[in-house]
Amino acid sequence: MAADLAVNSEARLWGPFKELERIINAAIYKKNPDAVLDLEVGLKQHKPHFISLLKNPPKNSLCRDAVKKSNTVGLPVQGEQTTHTFPNQFIEEALILSDLFDMNEIAAVELLTEGERKQAEFPGLTRGLVAVLLYYDGQRSLVSGLRTLVQSRRGRTWTMELSPDLANLVTQFTDQLIQKDGLVNKVLDLLNSRDPKKELDRLQRDRALGSPKHTKQVRDIYTEINLILADCLFCLSSQQPLDKASTLRLIDHLRGANSLSGDGPLELVNLCLLMALLYCFDVSVLEQEDAEESVKNLPLMNDASYVGEIHQALTGGQQWTNLGLRGIAQFAWGLTLRQLSQYHTPAGVNKICEEDESLVTMALDNNVFHYMITSIVAVPDFHSEEFYLRKIHGLLTDFIFHMPLKVKELRNRSDEAARILMSQTQDGLDMTISPNRGFEYLLQLIGDLYTKDPLGLDLCLEYWCPQEAPTLHESMYHYRPPQRQVALYKFVRLAGDLLPSFLYQPYINMLIGLSSNQQGAHHCFDLLKSNGMGSGGPASSVSWNHIFTSLNQYYTSLRREAPTSADQSHLQRAPYIRGITPAELEGLVTVLKLTRTIAEQNENCRIALCENQQWSAVMIMFGLVTCSIPSPLKAQLFHTLAAFARSPDIAASLWQTLEVSQILPTIQGKGAGGIQIELDEIESRNEEYPMIQGFLALIDTLTDIPVPAGLGAGIRAPGFDPYLLFLKDSVFLRFNSRAYKNPGEKWEIAASVLNILSKILHEHDIVPEDFIDELIEVQSGGTVVANKSAGHTLLIHMLNDSSLLRTILRILDDVINQLETFTDVPGKLEMERTSLLCLRMIEYTLEKADKFVAACRETGASIMVVSMDRLLLGINPRTGKPDHLVNIAKYVTFNTFLPHHAQAAMTVLYRVCRTAPIQSKLLNLFTAEEKTSCNLNLLHGFVECLEVDDAEELVQNRIIQLDEPVAVEENALGAVRNSTRQNLLRLILHCLDQPSPNLAHLLLGFDLQKPVNKTNLQDQGILGSPKTCLHAVLSILDHGVGTPGGPSCLHETPQLAELSYKLIYKLCSNKDTSAPTLRYLRTSRDFLYRQLHHLPFNAQSYAQPVTSHQAWLLKTVSVELRMTSLNRQRSHTQRLMRLLLDDNQDDQGRGMNAGGMDDTDGLFDRFGDTSMYLASLTQNKQLRGKQMRRKLLCLIDSVEFTQQYPSPLSLEFFEPAMIEKVISSTESVGEHGVVCSNITQLHQILTNELNNVQGTVMAAQRHRIVEEVQGILRNVVARNEVRVNLKVKQQSFEAWRQVTEILLTSCPEDLLPRDTRQAILFELLQDLLQKVADESALTELTSPVAGIILTLMANLRQCFSVEQTASDGNKYSRYTSHLQDNSATLGQTVAWGEGSGSRTLFATSLQLVLKGLIEHILRSSGGLQRVRANLYGSLLYYLQIAQKPKTSTNPDKEQDGVGGRILAASDSEYDQLAKENVTTILSYGDNFMETICRDACDGHDVGRMLALSVMDTILSMDKFQQWLTFLSSKGYLQHLVDSIQHDDEQLQTLLSQNPELRILYTYESKMGLLTRVAESTSGAHTILRCGLMERLAGCSFFDMRPELDRTRDSQGFLESEEFIPSPMARYQHVLFASLKLCLALLTSLGIENQDAGHQVLQFIFAHGDVFHNILRDRQPSLNLSALRELALTTAVIARANYRGIPDAEYDDIETAGIEFRGHKTRIERQMLALVPKYCLSEKLTKQLRNLESQQLQEGRDLKAEVTLAYQEVAANVTSFCRAVISTSGYSSQFCRVIFGPSMEEALARDIRNTEDFSLSSMTPAHIPNIGIIVYQLRQCAGRFMSVYDTHQQHLRKLQSLADLSTDDLKEFSGVPATEKIPSHQRQHLAHRRLTQIVHYKGGELKHLSYIIENCIFILWRHLEYYLLHCVPIDQQPTLYQSQVKRQQQMRRLQDLTATSSTFNDTEVGSTFSEELTRGVTREELTTLKQTAASAITESLLKKLSEINQSFCKNRSHYGFVEALIRRTKRLLRLHTGS
Repeated sequence: MAADLAVNSEARLWGPFKELERIINAAIYKKNPDAVLDLEVGLKQHKPHFISLLKNPPKNSLCRDAVKKSNTVGLPVQGEQTTHTFPNQFIEEALILSDLFDMNEIAAVELLTEGERKQAEFPGLTRGLVAVLLYYDGQRSLVSGLRTLVQSRRGRTWTMELSPDLANLVTQFTDQLIQKDGLVNKVLDLLNSRDPKKELDRLQRDRALGSPKHTKQVRDIYTEINLILADCLFCLSSQQPLDKASTLRLIDHLRGANSLSGDGPLELVNLCLLMALLYCFDVSVLEQEDAEESVKNLPLMNDASYVGEIHQALTGGQQWTNLGLRGIAQFAWGLTLRQLSQYHTPAGVNKICEEDESLVTMALDNNVFHYMITSIVAVPDFHSEEFYLRKIHGLLTDFIFHMPLKVKELRNRSDEAARILMSQTQDGLDMTISPNRGFEYLLQLIGDLYTKDPLGLDLCLEYWCPQEAPTLHESMYHYRPPQRQVALYKFVRLAGDLLPSFLYQPYINMLIGLSSNQQGAHHCFDLLKSNGMGSGGPASSVSWNHIFTSLNQYYTSLRREAPTSADQSHLQRAPYIRGITPAELEGLVTVLKLTRTIAEQNENCRIALCENQQWSAVMIMFGLVTCSIPSPLKAQLFHTLAAFARSPDIAASLWQTLEVSQILPTIQGKGAGGIQIELDEIESRNEEYPMIQGFLALIDTLTDIPVPAGLGAGIRAPGFDPYLLFLKDSVFLRFNSRAYKNPGEKWEIAASVLNILSKILHEHDIVPEDFIDELIEVQSGGTVVANKSAGHTLLIHMLNDSSLLRTILRILDDVINQLETFTDVPGKLEMERTSLLCLRMIEYTLEKADKFVAACRETGASIMVVSMDRLLLGINPRTGKPDHLVNIAKYVTFNTFLPHHAQAAMTVLYRVCRTAPIQSKLLNLFTAEEKTSCNLNLLHGFVECLEVDDAEELVQNRIIQLDEPVAVEENALGAVRNSTRQNLLRLILHCLDQPSPNLAHLLLGFDLQKPVNKTNLQDQGILGSPKTCLHAVLSILDHGVGTPGGPSCLHETPQLAELSYKLIYKLCSNKDTSAPTLRYLRTSRDFLYRQLHHLPFNAQSYAQPVTSHQAWLLKTVSVELRMTSLNRQRSHTQRLMRLLLDDNQDDQGRGMNAGGMDDTDGLFDRFGDTSMYLASLTQNKQLRGKQMRRKLLCLIDSVEFTQQYPSPLSLEFFEPAMIEKVISSTESVGEHGVVCSNITQLHQILTNELNNVQGTVMAAQRHRIVEEVQGILRNVVARNEVRVNLKVKQQSFEAWRQVTEILLTSCPEDLLPRDTRQAILFELLQDLLQKVADESALTELTSPVAGIILTLMANLRQCFSVEQTASDGNKYSRYTSHLQDNSATLGQTVAWGEGSGSRTLFATSLQLVLKGLIEHILRSSGGLQRVRANLYGSLLYYLQIAQKPKTSTNPDKEQDGVGGRILAASDSEYDQLAKENVTTILSYGDNFMETICRDACDGHDVGRMLALSVMDTILSMDKFQQWLTFLSSKGYLQHLVDSIQHDDEQLQTLLSQNPELRILYTYESKMGLLTRVAESTSGAHTILRCGLMERLAGCSFFDMRPELDRTRDSQGFLESEEFIPSPMARYQHVLFASLKLCLALLTSLGIENQDAGHQVLQFIFAHGDVFHNILRDRQPSLNLSALRELALTTAVIARANYRGIPDAEYDDIETAGIEFRGHKTRIERQMLALVPKYCLSEKLTKQLRNLESQQLQEGRDLKAEVTLAYQEVAANVTSFCRAVISTSGYSSQFCRVIFGPSMEEALARDIRNTEDFSLSSMTPAHIPNIGIIVYQLRQCAGRFMSVYDTHQQHLRKLQSLADLSTDDLKEFSGVPATEKIPSHQRQHLAHRRLTQIVHYKGGELKHLSYIIENCIFILWRHLEYYLLHCVPIDQQPTLYQSQVKRQQQMRRLQDLTATSSTFNDTEVGSTFSEELTRGVTREELTTLKQTAASAITESLLKKLSEINQSFCKNRSHYGFVEALIRRTKRLLRLHTGS
């Protein structure tokens, strides 16, 4: 019992029934094989519901008590552990619902709960009212499923083409329902008890009905259920006749049904039951040859008592409520008996069969034909039911065929009755219903039956038997028409013989019905034509001759009696004149109807009627119209002329005839008359308007062709204006003020006029001629302004607040108010059509308004127009509000009933939003009454538009012009509804781009009361959220997700699906809507993850392309990945990454279970602990499923790079150039953003051109020209398709690129293990390179690939570099463990710590990638500079993989342990890869070299830079210098050198206010390449021969050095944070590159090459002022950029000067020699001045300490970099001094001395301030002393030991990184202790910082050791000179002078260097040696000897020795420091006494 009290999660009386219906439809209609099993289960489950059809579960006292107590106790819910309580109000409503429908209380609770859940879908309704709808909807679903099952039974009438198993299942199930469970009786009982009126009264009484709309919905559903029930019986009897009992039960129901007693058409339910009975009597199957199986199932044949009992039931004395119904049953039964009599029947049946005629007679006595006319054929939907129509057709044809004597008897009785009545009555026939008029009724019935044929069955053709001569085929096979057809045709012919007037009209009506199709009209025309060709006798009255002769006679008679103008009033009072009696009038009208029908149906007959000169049909009809005849006759004449006007040739002549006849007066001054008078005086008085309707029909047809331009020419201003004026002013604007007997006629007239106006407006083309007034002469004299085109005039009226527009808007207002009442009114269909045409008028105006206004402006026309959006925002006079757009939007809410209106209204809204920025106004209108039913109904109406189930038609041509009008009338309803919802999505997409808030936000459910991005989107019904368009769109996209077929919208509605995916992307990428949308999709829907499971979409599975859908979805995924990564939502990022990148089938499949829901627990149970995932990755590989291709790779497989192009046009008649020009003129940007040709416009242009061609020759060739036009159109369609396909493929690749780049660059790196990342990168690169290598790949499609290749290569290079970094950090402590833990499997590389083998393991893959890159470069066109640049960048990244990383300097040899071996292995690995790379590159020969060299010399700047960089990198690996040889031999190197002169001109603009930085970067790249060339000896010689230094010396840019802005850059950051570097930074970039090139030259050529040093000095001296300024060094001492500049400059000078440039090159008297020596001496002075300035002093230490807190970008250490630069300057200066000394002589006796003999500085604690020490103050007293060198030595030695200890300490910490304490890790990681980061990340940061420190300290050690070496040498030389060889100036002057002279001569002879040269008195200056030797006194020497020992202490020398032992010896096998120390000691010991 507890289970009975449990509440289902879904209402048992609704949800299961809806699901059952879905399963049945899927299995039977959609032929889904997967649904068959579900169907079998569902049928077993729901069989009790079919047995107890529409019976609710009974009430239960226990359930009632439980419900009453549920407010406290609660009710158990199925599948949940807890109970659910309900509020008292809910309980009361549930009990009311239970009592209302007599259902179980728990079921009522479920229904009410479901109503509450669905309340958001029914705005304005309470949950109780929704529950009522759901209750009836559940019943409808149940009986609808039953009908589908019954329909799909095997039978005789139709087949559903089901599989045998399914057909057996359905048939067996329904057989049980019929035979065992009495289905027929149940259905009939239900139909007896179900009365819609009583049910609605009961519901109204119990307040279960709500608004009129709700009432209508309930009524419609209830009525539909009844109809479905009746339809079940009809389907049963149609497929297989009911058994005897069921048939008798059906007869009994029809006999006593009360609803059948009324007159008029039958209700659809009763009509259905009647047809079921008639099919029970159907024995037509007996006539089929293979009917044996069917005959066995006929109760008539196998049940002996069947015929007797049925016969008794129909002929007995029981009283029938409706005698006509009994007559039909008797009639059908009599025909059945007649047919049975021809076959072998059971015993006793033959006797009954003899009573067939009596039964038919009884039926005829009951006027069966008349009843069929009024009650069956008159049913509105009768002709749309094929099997109803066929049944009645069968009855009539059987009667005519099987009972010809009865037919003849009917005719005779009718003739006799006509004669009697005519003799007895003078006024005509008695019109009472009489059996004697049976033949008349038969003829009328045949006419009415076949007049309409909406299904195109052409049943009337059975009445026509062709009389033409048999064709060859027929005569050969003796073809004879069937006997039935012959008999029917004979009946038609004989019925017209000797036709009495009594039967004339019915006979003509029969012919009208039989002419309802083209072939029937042709046969009828021939019949009437042959009837007129009697053999000499009088012509038949039913012939064309007779008809047109009679009309001519009437015309002749009426024309003679035409009244004068004075008698017009008499005419108006007595319209019916003596000449035409009422009977004649009816006859004439009927004959004209026949003529009209034949003319409408068959064009050949139409032409024959008009061209027959004897008949003169058009002339007679126009003549009759001008006569005074009754309005009905005039109306029919107009309709007939309208039928003639369907042929364009005839229509053109009819225009002229109409103008001449002046039916509508078009000439001013002739007075009013014609149709205008008749409309105002006669028809308005009669309140009936047949004539004006006929005239409107004529004008409507005539305007189907363009109005003749010369209409009325010569008499008036030619054109359509008089007719337009009449239609607009006299008919349309006044239609609402006239009186009407038939209220529906008002709307008929309005619809007819609007149809003409909308057609004119729609077909109007904006042309400049309409805006210019043209004067035309007329016959009456004078000139008039020519009429403009009708469309132009209409547009002016529509674009103004005119009476026309006001009337249209008033109609829309009135109709929408009427529709909202949901009641039927007379003429409702025409009223709806009128409102549709009003919407079309506004739509067409909006379409043409922009072009019209633009033409007004261009032509300067004086036309006042207002934009349509402003007019629509005008005040509505009825409401006083600007609600016209709201009224238009309301039509969208009627999309279910009025789909065409919804489409037109949606198009209007879309065009209004596109043409004007009215979002805020529109939003205010729609939200004027917030949360009201009006607002919610509007929103729900838009939602309903999206929720239709119609599938889209397969469109072969996807080129759909958005603004191209659609012929809506011709479209199926499904296409209309799809067009509506597509336009709705386009509207939303357009509005999304507008400022917020906008209409799209309203429709999508965003909260407009606060910022849009603060909205929290919810599912419908949650927190009162209504159902929005976003919910509908997501439902469309979600349907089918999780099933094998994927999203069903891709199959059924591909265009809508594309727009939906685009909308989702736009929402996710829009700054306002992104966050709420992504959050909603992620949390409530899991949308992207579930959709991504189905990618890539297999194109072969879909009828339409789905590439765009995939592209939009991928773009959305990329946004999601980016946002979740930024917001650190790791779990969501990880899910999507694994889905895209996992290569394991199990992981791919576990994400979603069979139901499509996410199995989150099974897949991601440890989101937070990524390290656990990584650690277990390898262990899980053996447990994982089968290897499969990654989804990301499958996605790129689905992207195509090929495209088939249409073949070029081959034209015979048109000129190709002109055709191309015309095609170009029709091009516009379409929906996809692609330029496409408008096919309709092009077709119109070509057709007009074809029509303008004259001449007999062209007429003969017309057919071929038409074919050529068709060929042109097909070609243009193909072009459009190609353009769209190209765009779609580009978008598809772009979407894939976005996802790939986001995955690789934005997603957390630790989510993707490095080995997997490398494998993925290689797979992607190889796949991409393979796809672009396809010969058929298009450049347009492959061009973007280069960009993603660049990204992939950058990531691949990063993988290798990071891998090396990780390897360096782990090589000591983690090498062994990682070697054990991470083993390479499946051909992939090893993991984190084992990077040494990656380049070897991936060697093959690397070479494949390299070959692919090179081949892609060779294939790419030189014109695609971006592609080339990307490919060069990719190649550069690739080549960098083989470059050895820069390792930290380690002076200790103790690292030769495990780590050393790893590094050694890595080095060999790098070398091996570089060799393979060079081999691969050289295998492509000179072609590849030529390509790169050309791009390096010419092309885009970025491409040039990258090409130069590629060459640089290749040259660094090319050990055999083949590339260098090629560059030199082909002249490319010379070209690069020569281009420096051109670069100089551009570089001079670099220091301007707005520089072009490309010049700078290009020059740097060029210098980089030349530097690389200069690094080899041969390369250096080559570029020197090319004249490189001369080019540099000639550059003027170097002389433009700007002044450094000290305030701007006090610390001298070279890398400015600004995007554009400062002028000094730009200058230094160029200078540094040039100086580095000089250093490379000097280093490569060695000490022997004196020419190189000379050329470098020439370069320096050429720009001497610049370098003197640099060496003067007036910048702040710790300015980093200045220090680097000085360091490079001093390095170049020191090395260039080292070579000892000979003075012999210049004569002493040469100007060049004098200048050279002057520069040299000046530079020497400046270099020496730097020595004391760049001593390592205490002051420097303090300054550096102040820099500790400042850090450069990217974690660089400012203090360390400044220290290194400072020490480098010091090292270069000391190196220069050492070079000056060492090159001046071989011994201290003959070498130069440049320092004074004082040791004062050495004894000082800190040297004095040397900031102002400059060349100008360098007098002999200020010459640097040797004490500075000693001071430098002492400082360097002390600093060296400190730095060395720090270096060793950090090196040890780096080696034992894993053992560092927590405090050390926090210190070195640089992350505050409060911030929590994973330990491995902190270790990585600490490793990077320690490596940096070790690197900096190693650099310091190198500089300090070098300074020490140079200083000890300088000290030794000077001590040796001063202590041994120096002669004081105050001792023996003569000896001194002679000694000096001798020394100078000897140095001259040695010719080592020019630095010791002396100058004459005219020389610029003196050398330091001269100054020193002139100034050294004995006292100074004595002081030196005294202070030397105390300055150069033993401890200092010992420390230097230790430094040499610990550091220098490890770096080189050779050293002279120890020797110098020994010599210095000896000097001090021997000569100073120490």
